[in-house]
Amino acid sequence: MIKNPALHSEILKKFAFFASFSTEQLEEIASLAPRISLKENTVVFSQGDRSATMYLILKGAVKIEREDAEGETISVAQMSVNQVFGELAMLSEEPRQATVTVTEDAEFLVIDRNMMLDIIRKAKPEEILEVFSVLSEQMRAANDREFKDALSRRTLEAQMEVEKQRALTQMVAGVAHEINTPLGIINTAVSIMARELAEPVEVTTQRAADIAESLELMRRNVERAHRLVQDFKKVSVSQLTDKKEAIDISEVIEETVGLIMVSLKRSQIHVEYKNHLTVGQNKWIGYRGFLSQILINLLTNVERYAYPHNVGGNVDIIVQMENDKQYRLVVKDYGKGISRENQARVFEPFFTTGRPIGGTGLGLSIVYNLVKNALKGDIKLKSAEGKGTEFIVTFPQVIPD
Repeated sequence: MIKNPALHSEILKKFAFFASFSTEQLEEIASLAPRISLKENTVVFSQGDRSATMYLILKGAVKIEREDAEGETISVAQMSVNQVFGELAMLSEEPRQATVTVTEDAEFLVIDRNMMLDIIRKAKPEEILEVFSVLSEQMRAANDREFKDALSRRTLEAQMEVEKQRALTQMVAGVAHEINTPLGIINTAVSIMARELAEPVEVTTQRAADIAESLELMRRNVERAHRLVQDFKKVSVSQLTDKKEAIDISEVIEETVGLIMVSLKRSQIHVEYKNHLTVGQNKWIGYRGFLSQILINLLTNVERYAYPHNVGGNVDIIVQMENDKQYRLVVKDYGKGISRENQARVFEPFFTTGRPIGGTGLGLSIVYNLVKNALKGDIKLKSAEGKGTEFIVTFPQVIPD
């Protein structure tokens, strides 16, 4: 920490906190307040710390995060040059309400409580009022931001439940429709057998072959219907419970794709599942329901936006191991693509270009939250208009508690 008499008063005037102060006062602050330099990823102070200092950002940037009652880390703000943080705790002497971390090598001017009180004692009444006016505005903005964040989180949680029920309803309808096919075939086979056995004549080789063929047809289709019901049971139950378990990730993906394909076929969408995992890489300690919901939302997004109006097209789902510790799951289509200006916003809650066709703007936001918070992973987007879109999801082979 070094003194900084060379810091020009004009620099301090750029800070709203000191906008009303005289040049003489600013020069005094500049000469007395120490300056510190901190490297990227350094924690300036942590939530709960007690310290009576405020920081003026002269260079670089910081992020401000807070841990809520459930232990979840919430992003509060990003700050950069000519902004101030820590002023409320400095004046109130209460514990820090958030953790501040340097995101870009930074320099700060540090002002402590005693220095600030001395400055205020020497200031004119109107200057003091201006300081508290700035503080009041900052508190109002912080409260507004907190209210909007809380409202957004609650809306997102509610919509996640709605999306679960919508996905289950869609799968129920699809499975019911799909089961009709094997049941119809079984019914036909039973009719053939009943007709053959009803005739009071000697069983010939041909009749025996017809009966055997009908029985095999029945067996295959009963097996197909049974598999559909079992897959639906696994996926639907996992959607309603958030239980971490040791499972075969390849099977989870295959089951989910098989079920959602029932409805995607009506939109003429063909999904190719490319599994590049070895036998030893299949074991995943994670959440079946969360992964299923991510896949269902991504594929529904393809149906709605990549290939709208049932134009049909291809989708590749690729899973492979990356760095021997995490999975890389890719959902790639070859449809409309996403414009460059919209790509930065696709994970924002309520942002959608498809409101006229029923889009809520929450599907990809839910995916983002599940990947980040439930699977402790990351999701990236690659897209070009007219050339398709690729979502790349990476997450650990063992999800941490």
